Amino acid sequence: MNVADARILHLFANYKWTGPADPAIRAAARLRALGLDVVFAQGSFVHRGGEHRVAEELARIGMPVVAGLELRKHFHLPSLLRDVRALRRLVQRDRFDVLHCHQPADHLIAALAVRKLPQPPVLVRSLYDPEPPRTGLRERAAWRRTAAALAPTPQARAGVVATFRLPDARVLLQEPVTEPRQVDGDDARVAFGLSPQHRVVGITARIQPHRRFDLLWQTARAVVDRLPDARFVLLGRGNDADTRELVTTPIARLGLQGHVVLPGYQKGPDYERALRALDVFLFLVPGSDGTCRAVCDAMAFGLPVVCTRAGILPELVASRRAGEVPGVATDDVPHALARELLRYLTDDGLRAAAGAAALRRTRLDMDPVRAAERTRALYQELLAARRPRTQ
Repeated sequence: MNVADARILHLFANYKWTGPADPAIRAAARLRALGLDVVFAQGSFVHRGGEHRVAEELARIGMPVVAGLELRKHFHLPSLLRDVRALRRLVQRDRFDVLHCHQPADHLIAALAVRKLPQPPVLVRSLYDPEPPRTGLRERAAWRRTAAALAPTPQARAGVVATFRLPDARVLLQEPVTEPRQVDGDDARVAFGLSPQHRVVGITARIQPHRRFDLLWQTARAVVDRLPDARFVLLGRGNDADTRELVTTPIARLGLQGHVVLPGYQKGPDYERALRALDVFLFLVPGSDGTCRAVCDAMAFGLPVVCTRAGILPELVASRRAGEVPGVATDDVPHALARELLRYLTDDGLRAAAGAAALRRTRLDMDPVRAAERTRALYQELLAARRPRTQ
């Protein structure tokens, strides 16, 4: 079967704008831009008072969707069984040839739905964590019927091959991608109360205890002690209790009130203007997206990155070309992070060179069009090996 004639359904079991949501939707959109018949399953489950950001984004980009599935993130047996039955009906009605899964929950739903179908679609799974997936009963049930996978790191790829016995050629190493950005343009420096002499460090992180805000403010204090014109911009939000405990109280305790800007969560053009206002990007620990989309996006704006060695971060800022260093991964202690930030903040030439390397890295290694072409080729290989469909 030719992939140009195939029907492809992408599934994402979450309504929140969590880490993998953006790359999952963009991957589907890029494949559709290549001419493939791709649609997206829009889940109906939303917690009371919740905002269906995934649905909003699907509508904004004009992605065709199919309804009828709940697609809860967390395991819920009655919902799982309903979704299995509903997806089986969808597959039979719309004759999907590929089910591309992006989360553990939708992966399990898809694997159970295709059981005993006379001509089941091929299952593909995208991974977003640098480590291999878990190996529990549900995971094994899902991977047993999976034909191929896309893994963001060599470690995750090797783990899938070794644990779930997929053929080596069917597990594609797919680095994180980021869309090309308009580097030049309006920025938010004036809106943030910043002057030309300020050197600005930005960090994007939801305000949660595990995001190491203690480390952030200790690092900020160490930088400001050496460079009083340094400013730190936190792009993120949290609930009132976490914001008070993790942000406003420690800022006051460390005397950083005049050195920290808190514009809150930014999105779309506002987020782009915020990134253009920065000189260096700081990132401490991955959140819900193991591929650290915020780092890739910052690099796409030509920002050098200082980060810890957590998760995939060292690979994102590693040099891929002689003489080009887009950032540095260092120990997760204040003096080490502050030392690297000060190197960039006080050396205009070094900062410019690292920013250019970061931009080049995203455009050559994180190209979403090339990633979509590789995924299309994987689909073609899987469909060519599939038993022909009867009419």
